[in-house]
Amino acid sequence: MEAKETSSYFETPAVKAHKQERFWQIIFPVVLFSVLLLAGLVFLIIRNGRFSPGVAEVSGAATVLVILPVLFIALINLILLIGIIYGFIKLKAVIPPAGLKALQFLEKTRWYIRKGADISVQPILSLNQNREKAKQVVRSLNTRLFDKRN
Repeated sequence: MEAKETSSYFETPAVKAHKQERFWQIIFPVVLFSVLLLAGLVFLIIRNGRFSPGVAEVSGAATVLVILPVLFIALINLILLIGIIYGFIKLKAVIPPAGLKALQFLEKTRWYIRKGADISVQPILSLNQNREKAKQVVRSLNTRLFDKRN
């Protein structure tokens, strides 16, 4: 049986260390803060008049509840941005070969266009060349004939 190669085999030590520390340094604090914020809001809403809340507490809770839809839309935008970044990371491996194929196609197209332009202008160039040869013959004859008379 063949052993399946995993992507972790090719990872550098720095990438491995980053993966190990990512949870505790990035994900855990964000989730913890979100849970604490949500618990505080739930506490303020559940309290609802007990312990004699002041106007400042009620207005603070109302402000948070008013801003929640804006934060939710920002969260959707953040998720879309993360998706775009992830897509570009996955495309990073595909872009160089595809770019090379596109470049080869464009170079071949340029070569055919240049060849077509050369072929299409060939009759005009040969006509101009023959006309110039005829003018040269006439000039040479005129120069020889007039030089001999003088």
